[in-house]
Amino acid sequence: MITLTIDNKKVVVEDGATILAACEMAGSKVPTLCHEKKLLSFGACRICLVEVEGTRTKFTPSCTTPATDGMVVKTMTEALIKARRTILELLLISHPLDCPVCDKAGECSLQDLVYEYGVSGNRFKGIKFTLPVDHISPLIERDLNRCILCGKCVRICDELQGVSEISFVNRGMRTKIGTDFDRPLDCEFCGQCISVCPVGALTSKLFKYKARLWELENIPTICPYCSNGCTLILGIKDNQIKTITSHDDIGINEGNLCAKGRFGYEFVANPLRLKKPLVKRDGKFEEVDWDEALGLVVTKFNEIKTDSGANSIGALGSARLTNEEIYLFQHLIRQGLGTNNIDHGGGYSYQGLIGLKESLDYPASTNSIHEIRETKAILLLRADLNETHPNIKIEVNLAINRHQARLIVADNKRIKLSANVASNLIYKPGTELTLINGLINLLIKNDLINKDFIKEKTTGFDKLLSCVKKYTPEYVEGICEVNPQDLELAARVYAEAEKACIIVTCGMGLCGNNRDIALAASNLALLTGNIGKESSGVYILPEKNNSQGALDMGAVPGFLPGYMPVDKPGYSAFQMLEAGKLKGMFIVGENPVMTYPLPDVQKALESLEFLVVQDMFMTPTAELADVILPVGSFAEKEGTYANLGKRVQKLKKALLCHGETKSDLEIFIDLCQRMGCEITTDNNPLTSFIKEESNPLTSFIKGEFAGEDKPWKNNNWKGKFIPVESDEIKTDRDELLLVSTGSHLYSGSLSAWSPHLLEVKGEACVEVNYKDAKKIGLDAGDPVKISSKNASIKLKARLSDNIPEGVAVVETHPLLNVMVLFGQKMMPIKGKIGKE
Repeated sequence: MITLTIDNKKVVVEDGATILAACEMAGSKVPTLCHEKKLLSFGACRICLVEVEGTRTKFTPSCTTPATDGMVVKTMTEALIKARRTILELLLISHPLDCPVCDKAGECSLQDLVYEYGVSGNRFKGIKFTLPVDHISPLIERDLNRCILCGKCVRICDELQGVSEISFVNRGMRTKIGTDFDRPLDCEFCGQCISVCPVGALTSKLFKYKARLWELENIPTICPYCSNGCTLILGIKDNQIKTITSHDDIGINEGNLCAKGRFGYEFVANPLRLKKPLVKRDGKFEEVDWDEALGLVVTKFNEIKTDSGANSIGALGSARLTNEEIYLFQHLIRQGLGTNNIDHGGGYSYQGLIGLKESLDYPASTNSIHEIRETKAILLLRADLNETHPNIKIEVNLAINRHQARLIVADNKRIKLSANVASNLIYKPGTELTLINGLINLLIKNDLINKDFIKEKTTGFDKLLSCVKKYTPEYVEGICEVNPQDLELAARVYAEAEKACIIVTCGMGLCGNNRDIALAASNLALLTGNIGKESSGVYILPEKNNSQGALDMGAVPGFLPGYMPVDKPGYSAFQMLEAGKLKGMFIVGENPVMTYPLPDVQKALESLEFLVVQDMFMTPTAELADVILPVGSFAEKEGTYANLGKRVQKLKKALLCHGETKSDLEIFIDLCQRMGCEITTDNNPLTSFIKEESNPLTSFIKGEFAGEDKPWKNNNWKGKFIPVESDEIKTDRDELLLVSTGSHLYSGSLSAWSPHLLEVKGEACVEVNYKDAKKIGLDAGDPVKISSKNASIKLKARLSDNIPEGVAVVETHPLLNVMVLFGQKMMPIKGKIGKE
């Protein structure tokens, strides 16, 4: 620690802190335009000048200069005020004075400083820029005439996003921020550049001319998309979301948002949303009141229960429901209908978390999100983070760029993060288990294991040793088609790191056995002692915003909330959707017709005597229903979500309900009361069941970290080695391609109802290697038909060197069920690809 004096005030800061940081601690306001605390210091604008006694220069830039012990600093002398005014005047020479029509008015840093320093005129004359405004790029409008060249957009795109889409172009007075050859933006459209721009050079096209910032009511809530659990700030006016922003000091995301979090709110006000309950009569839907709709639901389900038994009814929930809603839903199904036939996510998307429960006795990621940035080695296993969890990708980039972490990418294609790798393992789709077992074999063979940890903190090592003996580098090469030298390098990078983590993504759009992949990752982490210490462990990244909560709250056939096993497990999602198995179903927030990998879902639903669908939209699944119950969006209700690290966060109601819709919670409470379930109607219906069912629910009520007391903190805890293997996947490369899936950021049920996200997403595509395309006779953009033994679908061809020969990767798409190709096993398939 060092001590310095700032404006006659003593302040103590850490050695290495900048003068600007010391000024903030002392309470002295120093203006900035190019500084951003989550970015590296840059020193472009020079508005942060201060006076430091004893220096040769009159002024010192505070954002780039380290504070030293005994330093004496002044921040508001007459000379400094004059210098800052001059800098502002220089910036205004070319800056257009179009504040009345600029969306940044009201939060423009330049505007605020001009007002604060009383710059009412300009001694300097010059020509205003007349650069063309970019109206072509999706989502983001760029007006370079307003740009002050602070570089924040360039730096956040490079340092955090790792995209480097824009940069400084030209030199001197001709310098500007642009893309190569001045083309429109072709990036992730995260809007991070908008969030850091101090002026109106970068703005949201969705917010343009919608409202003035001071007219908005800003309400923080939790993002409804992925499991990261980012905090959004909803800008509300006239009961509508006009824009979404973020704040560096609110939420775990530190102000960072992806494209879906920032721009994917259009579904909330989509005119196609359902407004009133619907009942199907003579094949047509009729609007009815809530009492009639809910009364019919209770009557029909009771009739089926009486005639065919409770086991003839099933329910599918959604990982987008709040913890409270999921809890009440399973309570309704189990106590009201008397069955354990409840599931979600196809019954397979959450199996990775089940795997961790088996091996580590902890069904969640072992470490917190921000610990990733401090690690020394990262293994990405089937984890294309740019497409699935963009803010986790930021943590990976920070680890690499600021802490010199080494990255291993194991995927069935080259991903964007592959540009920063120490080892790139492109394996044949479906061979993840063989690959990990090969790494384990090398670690044992080269004595790169933590013997003390294995002896004291694990069980089952002998079984693992016996299992992996055959997985030599040569054997792995024969199955995975991974070079032995690359495998050996990856093993050493992971094992020799002081702390290392493994990141695995799970979801309905990914091929592979999620449970076994998680077990293999756990085996690898246990082998090296990377469980139970900071910035290490295994991260299982589930798909949806409350995937963790859906599991914790028991929306599965095998256990109750808090992971208490049931006496007799119910049917899984796939079992429920076997034609003729059930008489009635209650589907909430799921759209199995469009998302499940079963070819006969529609046939199974049509065979039901009674189907209830609870959703915001008339989905293909809802079209088959007998009763449709319209619900509110995430912005129209309250509750809690649990993110991938078991952090429970509160959802805040920002809007009045759309039409006559109700929240899922209100509907479940009403149905519980009608069916005679024990339920209270206080603000949090979970509270009445804490004592009865599970102590872990207490943590959810309080909104705390439900996973603080992790099992490995107990001295008696031992992790289990659970060996896993898979069948070898063979394919005739002369006739068939091995088809697998690839995630896309804009796929998903909510994206389907957000027009601007669909615009960026484009048509459904299949990626094929150039050489395979030549053999088949395909050109980029050609219509393609892919056929498997399960189904056939039509897409557009995209040619790429990122895809290995012999492989085709089908991107998930919100308007097309591509999963139907793969069937119940959800493994890569041999598929025929032909030009339509």
